[in-house]
Amino acid sequence: MESPALERSTRRTSEVGAPPEVAAIDADLLADPYGAATAEFYELLATAHWERTGAELVDVLGGVDPSDGPIVDVGAGTGVGLSYLLAAVPRAELYAIEPSRAMRTALHTRLCLDHRLADRVTVDPRPLQDALPDRASAIVLSAVLGHLDEIDRYRLWRFTAEQLPTGAPVVVEVLPPYRPIEVEPVRYAAVPVGRFTYEGWQSGEPAGDRLMRWTMTYRVLDGHVLVSEQTVRSTYRCWSPDDVRNEVEPFGLTATEHGDAVIVRAVS
Repeated sequence: MESPALERSTRRTSEVGAPPEVAAIDADLLADPYGAATAEFYELLATAHWERTGAELVDVLGGVDPSDGPIVDVGAGTGVGLSYLLAAVPRAELYAIEPSRAMRTALHTRLCLDHRLADRVTVDPRPLQDALPDRASAIVLSAVLGHLDEIDRYRLWRFTAEQLPTGAPVVVEVLPPYRPIEVEPVRYAAVPVGRFTYEGWQSGEPAGDRLMRWTMTYRVLDGHVLVSEQTVRSTYRCWSPDDVRNEVEPFGLTATEHGDAVIVRAVS
């Protein structure tokens, strides 16, 4: 049964505009932070982002040798990026790490509907530090690094240095802001489905030297009538390209910028 905090997330109003200040679900306190609301709307609202990110992946991963191991997708979510990985490396095995049960529900549904993916994708429900395979040909982290703690990052960089072939790419998406700032509410997506329109709004505020407290609001509109609204808050650690470079260099790794990503590689 959902808590009273979750029950308040659905309401009805005729007002349209920036989301008002309302009680929000604190995702940081939940065992599955994406299960409260984000997983329900992620597939609908992330498409435009992945159209850009996917094109960059095809460019970066084009030289990957699938015989070196699977491509590891850390925080695979609903699996929206998996088809881009196969487009970049058609013979690749894919290893999708996704601890969120809510996200995996959509991910497994995607695999059931796409037999090509089902034949190539292994879904691991464990946290990163327990889920990395014995070897890999590449690793992808799309908007994930800020969610990883020090133990997960240490395991990731050691794995990169010791288990990946020399020069194999670890694609780390790094998005601004690189340091905490105030971000006014902005609508980042609006997608019509049937008679309803699904909107995603985000705003943010500093929560520490490197931490942002993001507020995500998901709205369902019937014309100008607000059918439902759910708001979730979560904490994310800011990363700049230089931050990534400074963290990986002690592991003997290099980091170069490529669009919205930093490409980390092991060197001989």
